[in-house]
Amino acid sequence: MGEVVSLTLRTGMQRVVPFAVSALALWVVFRNLDTSLVLDSLNWHVAAVMLPALLVFAVSTLGIEVVCILRMLQRPSPDFGIVLAARIKCASYLLGILHYALGVGALTVLLRRRAKVSLADAAGTVLLISSGDLLVVLGFAAVGMAVVGADAPLLGVFAAVFAAGGGGIALLRAPFSLGPLERVRALPFFASLRAVPPLRLLELLGLRVLFSCVLLGLSGSAFYAFGIPVEPSRLVVGMMIVAAVSALPIAVAGLGTGQAAFLATFRGLAEPEALLALSLTLSASMISVRVLMGLIFAREFSVQAIQEQGRVHADEQPQP
Repeated sequence: MGEVVSLTLRTGMQRVVPFAVSALALWVVFRNLDTSLVLDSLNWHVAAVMLPALLVFAVSTLGIEVVCILRMLQRPSPDFGIVLAARIKCASYLLGILHYALGVGALTVLLRRRAKVSLADAAGTVLLISSGDLLVVLGFAAVGMAVVGADAPLLGVFAAVFAAGGGGIALLRAPFSLGPLERVRALPFFASLRAVPPLRLLELLGLRVLFSCVLLGLSGSAFYAFGIPVEPSRLVVGMMIVAAVSALPIAVAGLGTGQAAFLATFRGLAEPEALLALSLTLSASMISVRVLMGLIFAREFSVQAIQEQGRVHADEQPQP
């Protein structure tokens, strides 16, 4: 009975904590700022610039995600194509807003069921794409920091994490035995990282670079919309840092933590209220468009993913 209560509490905490972190972070960000000035920064010019940019972002990033899934998934069923992959990805957007792990779990579950692959292959594909994202974000940030002459310790941290990630992938694909670590490398969900051909891996990295460029394009449009000039190198560094912080699975879609990182990274470019309005508009726009995509194109898949994950949690609970 105690184990059941403990598991239930842990699951509840995993769902509640991101909302609490977002609320706390937003309170910290807002407490010393003039809210009226934040609202005054919003106008029709912002909407006129952001709406077309947001549409391009939504269509482009979904297309990139679909291509990544279709190219990296090992031996999917013949009926698994572009439309089905797009709807599954939209469903994962909807759940990923609540918690990063929910989005990853939804994508894994739906790939397993709809592409008719093993759970290990589905999880491996999701891990492979996520690893490519991490490497690209860290690589962009490290190169950008070197260009702008960032502090050596901060540059060193990003470069070290980038090297560690690349080194980890290289070890997983190494043609020699890893000794005691061989059992770890042999885990089923590392199969995609081990088996994908080198050219296919380079293709994935290229696609994730393109994804990051689309994000930078949307971010640049937001700066233009708010009339805040920013150098390209600083935009790259700043947005990659913000993206890395926002991706941490401790807040709802990075809300709150992303704003704190944005204000710290772009300090001095404009008044804090204007920067906060820009950051909130950018975050709210991406969240809103992904929620709409999930509701319009993939609502039934989202329900299926929730039901499937509920069954998994039920199976994990110890029997009395």
